[in-house]
Amino acid sequence: MPEPNQPMQPITNPLLVDAMATFKLDLTNREHERAFLEAAINARYLIPAMVEQPADAPEGEPVPTRVAFQLLTNPKGDKFMPAFTDEIELRKNRKPGERFQVAVMGFMDLYRFIKNNESVSGAVINPFGSNLCLIRRQVILIGDNAGNLDAVIAQNKPAAPQPSNPSNPLGAVSNSREQQQAAIRQAMADMEAANASDNTAEDAAEVITDELISALKACLKKQKSVKKAYIRVDSESGERYLLVALEADESADLTEIGNTVSTECADYSDLPFECVAAGNIRAKELVANEKPFYEKKRFGIF
Repeated sequence: MPEPNQPMQPITNPLLVDAMATFKLDLTNREHERAFLEAAINARYLIPAMVEQPADAPEGEPVPTRVAFQLLTNPKGDKFMPAFTDEIELRKNRKPGERFQVAVMGFMDLYRFIKNNESVSGAVINPFGSNLCLIRRQVILIGDNAGNLDAVIAQNKPAAPQPSNPSNPLGAVSNSREQQQAAIRQAMADMEAANASDNTAEDAAEVITDELISALKACLKKQKSVKKAYIRVDSESGERYLLVALEADESADLTEIGNTVSTECADYSDLPFECVAAGNIRAKELVANEKPFYEKKRFGIF
């Protein structure tokens, strides 16, 4: 397994990046699939890793090291090894305080790691960009055939069902290519769902600032009919906005309250405000899972 280090020459994979973009347009296209797999097999990847060295190693003697690779987990708990095509994509993975180093690895390196670690469900290329997943059985099938795609394609042709064979990690099943494509699409959907969840949390931290909350509280304090208020970053048709759910008296004019909020708090956010009743279907998840940022106290004292 390669030792983590910072590559002397920049790692770039323009052929792979182009092949990924083309293949994602139609995952059923066999020609585009083969071009993607050929590029993936020939690529060199940047892999986040951590090197652990014993603290009590004798001075001047070779020091055994243990390399721990970063793994990403999707909402279902499946673990994928992230593989980045270039430094730009790698930077999307870095967060303050993290101390990952970088290993440069080829496809067969990924294959050996995944095959030797049963808990790893595959690899995801550029997980925080326009990603594509290589599921475990796909990686193993390619690696077991030393990257020979003709042999891989031959094994993926529809065949008659055969008895289960523990020595075959892929399983001999009919329509295996179709099942593999379905698994790839599901893995991509699960990974993108995880990314969306992470991005939402980061968006909330950046957009819903303490200054904004203070301004909203001051504004809502003057609205005697409002009892509680919740907030989150939401989006519709690609447009982001601040969804504000209000628990208020039946006599409350939420449209007027929304106009007041938009006017008085406009300087504290670049996103527009959308005020809805706490019982609105759009606010159901927000109200059920989050605490109110504003709550009217007894006797009107906040």
